Amino acid sequence: MAAWTVMNCDEIARTMSPMMSPFVLDVQGTPTILVKLAGLSAREAGELARAVEAGDSLAVAAYFTYPTYPVLVLALFVYDSYDDPLRFEGYRDITTADVQDFVIGLDRTGGEGKVRLYDESAGLLAVGRFGFRMPPFGRTKFPYRSTAQDLKGLWQLFGYCAEWYHRITPGNRDFNTAVDIHLATEPPI
Repeated sequence: MAAWTVMNCDEIARTMSPMMSPFVLDVQGTPTILVKLAGLSAREAGELARAVEAGDSLAVAAYFTYPTYPVLVLALFVYDSYDDPLRFEGYRDITTADVQDFVIGLDRTGGEGKVRLYDESAGLLAVGRFGFRMPPFGRTKFPYRSTAQDLKGLWQLFGYCAEWYHRITPGNRDFNTAVDIHLATEPPI
């Protein structure tokens, strides 16, 4: 497990582009999602910060298989509006240590983690908690407490990704091509 600290999170936020949001890692045993905002008004950023601080956030996972790679989609839904949450969707490679540590951490914490929300200049706007939930789902009551079924679904999904990964011959594995195909063919989760 990587020994990430809160100080590392702030350093990552300074160097990451908003397109990398949500960035997932395990920070001293806590699954953590970093989000860097861009293009939002001060009012919109404030509403998101309020929702993050209140714990009105869900982490959600899905997977898609493509001829060159499985794509693990990790999304953060921030319920600044209960009818239309803001979604930050990231595409992750299951073979990276940060993603594996994050998933293991979710199991260890019962599906709970932290959200760190940054502005465009990497200033910390808010810190809050999230609950992990598997789709599909309807309205959510906050704070959401992950269920055993949510965590079982996450492990099944991760297993499906690993199985697909090992079906592809090493010379044909191309994560970036799979993400490009996904972006061209699939709507957000």
